[in-house]
Amino acid sequence: MSLPNAMTPEDLRLVATVTRAFHCANKIHEDETFVFDHKGRLLADQSSANLCIGMICKLQPALMMAQDRLAEGLHPVGRYAHFDCFDTGIDHGGTGKVYVEMSLVDARTGQEVPKPE
Repeated sequence: MSLPNAMTPEDLRLVATVTRAFHCANKIHEDETFVFDHKGRLLADQSSANLCIGMICKLQPALMMAQDRLAEGLHPVGRYAHFDCFDTGIDHGGTGKVYVEMSLVDARTGQEVPKPE
């Protein structure tokens, strides 16, 4: 995949959007986001979710895979784009649970970059 509309890797943002959250100790809520650059660095000033090491740790392998896919000319977000935090959930003795979906966004427009079919 070549990047559309003369995009460069610097124009890309990997966005993990919270799809579900309940009883989160870090007060993370649905529709909040964790935003990363193409190198996997958290862009705190562009993120709306509170920092959560448990979620960041779960996303780290996906961010490394995104870097690898981008280097191979593939869409950085692969088949597996749904993740959850390390907390076991209130029903299993934890405090809560957060789920996210990873997407690729054009930083210039804010629009999602769809996966090629």
